[in-house]
Amino acid sequence: MKRRPSSTIRARGRKRPNYGLRRIMALLVLIVAVVLVSRLIFGIVSLFDSGGRKATTLGTGHPTPSVSATPIPPPTCAHGNRLAAFRGYDEWQVTLIDTRYRLPKVYVPPGLKPVSKAGFKGSLLVRGELIDHLAALREAAAKHGTPIDVVAAYRSYEGQESLFKRRVRELGRQAALAKTARPGHSEHQLGTAVDFKSAGRRDVTESWDRTPAGEWVTENAWRFGFVQSYPRGLEDATCYGNEPWHYRYFGRTVAEQIHRSGLTVREFLWNEQKRGASPIP
Repeated sequence: MKRRPSSTIRARGRKRPNYGLRRIMALLVLIVAVVLVSRLIFGIVSLFDSGGRKATTLGTGHPTPSVSATPIPPPTCAHGNRLAAFRGYDEWQVTLIDTRYRLPKVYVPPGLKPVSKAGFKGSLLVRGELIDHLAALREAAAKHGTPIDVVAAYRSYEGQESLFKRRVRELGRQAALAKTARPGHSEHQLGTAVDFKSAGRRDVTESWDRTPAGEWVTENAWRFGFVQSYPRGLEDATCYGNEPWHYRYFGRTVAEQIHRSGLTVREFLWNEQKRGASPIP
């Protein structure tokens, strides 16, 4: 009987390599590597795309206005006639209206309600979104001992046109341009701008922010969603003279953002326009 070679016996005694397991392990390593690289690329692209800004959202998940660490200055004050970039009825929180940008002549905000719904006397109109916070502002001012009233609210394109013509007759065109918006260029047409005065007074003056009521509103209006559009000493940024009575409603969340940014309404909205802000429900 012939003996088999010892080499053959040893070969049969060894385990064959598990090539299937090795292939699976290699595939897993490749997948992990691809995922890690993809995340790294996405992070780099997002950083450059956002310019280092942190995104913020409302509870609904919709984007809200947020300004970068280095705000972009708006263009110098000049008179133009371009349509506002965001001018839809649902874009009222990010609509920029100034001496350059305007609303269409046919823009009439929906859901207008009388300020009497907020506890004020009279039939002046505002968008329904304002009513609750306007009422809260009125009540807080009264509780503080500095009651307020509303002297102006929504104004149509035709109404602004009539007012501007009257101011031109009274002051001359150049002086009128510095104090009064041309038709289409007034925030009052949005239905979210309100002019306040001290309760019981016939009208309001440029020193209203130095009265007890005006001072309280200046310090606290943002807590109720209202921001002063044309503050004292910032005419180069706002393009209009001091109007301590003129406030625009943004809602509490956005008003707080504007307040904390230290920017004027025009500067804040210009930055929103440049970054492609979305409307906020």
